Amino acid sequence: MPIVTPQVEAYLAKIRPPRGRVMAEMEALAERDNVPIVQWETGRMLAALAGSLDGRVLEVGTAIGYSALHMAEALDKGRIVSLERDPERIAQASGFFDRAGVTDKIEIVEGDARETIPSLTGPFDLIFLDATKGEYRDYLELAEHLASERALLVVDNLLMSGAAADPEADTHWPRDTVEAGRAFNQALMRSERWRGVVLPVGDGVGLATRA
Repeated sequence: MPIVTPQVEAYLAKIRPPRGRVMAEMEALAERDNVPIVQWETGRMLAALAGSLDGRVLEVGTAIGYSALHMAEALDKGRIVSLERDPERIAQASGFFDRAGVTDKIEIVEGDARETIPSLTGPFDLIFLDATKGEYRDYLELAEHLASERALLVVDNLLMSGAAADPEADTHWPRDTVEAGRAFNQALMRSERWRGVVLPVGDGVGLATRA
């Protein structure tokens, strides 16, 4: 179920600028193999935010590296630490990063993010969560102390194809994942540590600053 009208979706697709060769290959791979990646507007939003901060980025959930590539292309001095537990996805992402010429901007840390986040050293100026949806609260609790004073928090898939607003909607999201997402949304909006908003961008993006 789209979270914007089909007319709006078609219009946004029409005005998108051309993608680079590697990014286009990543999109084709994701469509062919059903690999979850952020929607293009979400990637572009991440690029704008990361580029404006040009600092350290913590990404939870590398997948094939699509969102990281968006951000890396916008960074100058900034660098990305991306967490991923699937060795096959890490190999795919590493190959794309190498061919896109951004390998020096991205460090991939292998393992369950709930185990690897405590080993990291902050501060990070942008934290992006896009891994197992039911674990978002765990990731944030573990990573909060790594956030700089000016840090931005970005969280993907908070509307879950509209299921967050209508749990009875016919989507691919499992019921327990939807309930976890709804609980996270409520916690984010009522947080005393983050000043947040959920935006109908992509599949629903949470954006927050330190309160």
